[in-house]
Amino acid sequence: MALKEKALKRLTEKLTAAGVPFVLGGSWLLTQRGVLPEYHDFDVLTAPEQAAAADRVLSRLGMRSEAQERDGCFHAAYHFDGADIDLCAGIAFDGGLRAVIDASSESEKAPVLGAQVPVGWVEDWLVWYSLMGRDSRAEACLRYFAEHAANRERFTACVDGPLPEALTARIREAIG
Repeated sequence: MALKEKALKRLTEKLTAAGVPFVLGGSWLLTQRGVLPEYHDFDVLTAPEQAAAADRVLSRLGMRSEAQERDGCFHAAYHFDGADIDLCAGIAFDGGLRAVIDASSESEKAPVLGAQVPVGWVEDWLVWYSLMGRDSRAEACLRYFAEHAANRERFTACVDGPLPEALTARIREAIG
């Protein structure tokens, strides 16, 4: 893990120095919160308008896969310092909803080898995984909220429209 943490420190320092706002999420976030036992990559999220700047920084750090652009969102994968990084500059879901990735997407900063890594919200990932149809991840997040307080505003702040009623009911049932 130390090699992966070195990559996380580097990408944090480089994106921060370039003035690219971002947050870390996905399996790394869920591992940090005890939701999942392990992670395999780092999910770097930024607003769509930051895609080109983030891609430039991450491409300089290591190998990049072919990028994909769809529905105004940019996705690319990178590999450096023994770590895999997924850049998501926007996320579009079936049904027309889009992820909101902005300054409020950061829940805190986590120290990693001296770097202050901006960390996202488990609440956001519960909603996003649900909208992606990644039910096992969404269920893991719901179990997390059985023992941890939720920031209720995040459930609706992380998308640009109303949640499907079934998801709203599922969240209400889980967190009260």
